[in-house]
Amino acid sequence: MSKNVFLKIGIVVSWGLLLTACGSGLVIQNVDFSQPIETVMEADSQANVEDMRNGLVFNLSSVLDSEGINANDFAGTSVHMIRNHEGFYFLTAPGFQNVYVFSVGESEMKKENKIRVNGDRIANPAFNQRNPLVQLVDGSRTFNLTKDGIRN
Repeated sequence: MSKNVFLKIGIVVSWGLLLTACGSGLVIQNVDFSQPIETVMEADSQANVEDMRNGLVFNLSSVLDSEGINANDFAGTSVHMIRNHEGFYFLTAPGFQNVYVFSVGESEMKKENKIRVNGDRIANPAFNQRNPLVQLVDGSRTFNLTKDGIRN
């Protein structure tokens, strides 16, 4: 083989290694994913909710099963959701005993935690962003939440 062939192969291999190394090292850090205002969505009779503003649509059937709530009885109920600075979604609704924390995957929301709210079932929830915490207000009760649970 001639020197030109070896030189061309060497150049191609070098470019391939260079492009591979450059593509995997790009990271944007210190991203704040928080939503300043909660999203409120109304559930339909099949337990579907939709946030037109953010283009988010999902079904709550598994959450309702976990809460022991029938989807037909839940129709018309307001579902409250907010995203914290780390990108976790916090979700609850009137009648729930818990706040659910979800991470986002490819076409899925994966439950990371189920935070039990002591006392009566949640009656009138509202989320507030209080970085680094998410605040749940339910009437006179207030809870400071992280993805790991309630913080005093």
